[in-house]
Amino acid sequence: MSGPPELAELPEFSLYGGGRVIVGNAWDGSLHRAREYTLSPDRYRQIYRLAHAAGLARSRHLPEPEETTDGTLLVAELRSAGRLHATTVVSLGRRSEIGARRRIAEFRRTVRQLTGSTDPARTTDYRPDRVAVLATGGWFGGDVSRIPERQWPNGDLLAGVRTDLGECTTRSGAAVPGIEALGRGTPLGTHWPSGEKRSGGVVVLIRPLLPNEDDCADLNRRRPG
Repeated sequence: MSGPPELAELPEFSLYGGGRVIVGNAWDGSLHRAREYTLSPDRYRQIYRLAHAAGLARSRHLPEPEETTDGTLLVAELRSAGRLHATTVVSLGRRSEIGARRRIAEFRRTVRQLTGSTDPARTTDYRPDRVAVLATGGWFGGDVSRIPERQWPNGDLLAGVRTDLGECTTRSGAAVPGIEALGRGTPLGTHWPSGEKRSGGVVVLIRPLLPNEDDCADLNRRRPG
């Protein structure tokens, strides 16, 4: 039952070579924000070893032990020996875990403790080289009748690449600050008329691309098929 904003958010923790960490933060209007910091070499190697110990160096899907009508989905990706491995876990932590599910839950707790204990003075705003402009429909909380309708100033919102998160176009270089400013100044859930959807319009979400994301197609990898 996740709405478009939840699906478009950055991962809660992304670790890159050299210890660079990017964590999804919060929505600032229609712009998703992130923070970044750098781990020490020892801590970086520790997290990488723990990921291997948790069994993330191979792709697999771990369903919930008991069938339910709904649940959460955790997606963990680890690049090791030149290959990308994806692990998906349904409803992790809803009850006492054992085996592989428990190891993954413990790894996630370790990562969360790390991000929660980081000195805010050591973090900086993540400044992406590229951002994705996502045009989507779907459910939004709040009083939808009070959401303003505005005219998008940068062409047809529905003329982009279709992704799991909506119609997508990217902006890079000198265009990024202007698009980010537009997102910050637009309340989350604002309707923009575009193309055939003049009535009701679409909702725009501005999402920074991570260092390993080059274009709109990469956003599909955030959600397993």
